[in-house]
Amino acid sequence: MENLCTLLKKVVLFGSLFFLYSCSQDEMISTDLQTNTSKPFNVKTNAMKLNVFKGPQVTLGYGKVRSWISVDGSGNPNEIGIEMTAEALLNPERDKNNAPLAGSTIVIPLHLKANQLTPFDHIGLNWNPNGHEPEHVFDVPHFDIHFYMISLDEQLAIPAWSESTNELFNNYPPLGYMPADYFTPPDGGTAEAQMGKHWLPLNLPDYLPFSKIMIYGSFDGDLIFVEPMITLEYLLSNEESRLNYSQPEHFAKAGNYPTKYNIYHDAKTGSTFITLSDFVMRD
Repeated sequence: MENLCTLLKKVVLFGSLFFLYSCSQDEMISTDLQTNTSKPFNVKTNAMKLNVFKGPQVTLGYGKVRSWISVDGSGNPNEIGIEMTAEALLNPERDKNNAPLAGSTIVIPLHLKANQLTPFDHIGLNWNPNGHEPEHVFDVPHFDIHFYMISLDEQLAIPAWSESTNELFNNYPPLGYMPADYFTPPDGGTAEAQMGKHWLPLNLPDYLPFSKIMIYGSFDGDLIFVEPMITLEYLLSNEESRLNYSQPEHFAKAGNYPTKYNIYHDAKTGSTFITLSDFVMRD
């Protein structure tokens, strides 16, 4: 573990930030899963009717990405995530005007219904064409998808790590408010401006070679995001997964919190879906 911690102290996650929005309006559609069990919906054991609320489309590469949330007939959240069109994965480092996107953060707004029913405020997506440190761990092309539980203004106000800001980054959530099997180096090694301090699973070697993993984030005493990280190779392989991820024992705010993250594809449209599901009401 000592060697692993030493390695992780070198982690520098992500690049500079800039933000892209589209003018598309939010949408709401309904789907009756009793007669239509095709993706992009999280289908449970019993047939259910879901309302799906979509956020505005945002440019990604030559395609589009947008958020959405499905809500069951009782008004409970069923699944939240993003849909990436097939074209978005063809050349994600440049947009349709050939402007570079690598190292940037694309803000993906959530539909108001998602803000009302979940702890999430917005999503930040990063494309890393060369990966990032540490070497032989995360240094492959991949996407980082931050599901933020703070406002965009609060996120942007997070400073760069320095000796003077070290106390803010290393003011960890109280015991039990971060999963017990996650850790972060006690320095600035995983601290990023406008993001926060990143936490990794203690059993990180089990996730290597890296294809997909769940990261947590904190800043100044609060848990502020969950973050699926997924390689481009895995997304292009059309492999699918549905995985539990570790949960805190306690939650700062009552509400509906997801317990699984999912990766799947729609064969008809070519779209890829990265979602959180299986919500549990927390006190």
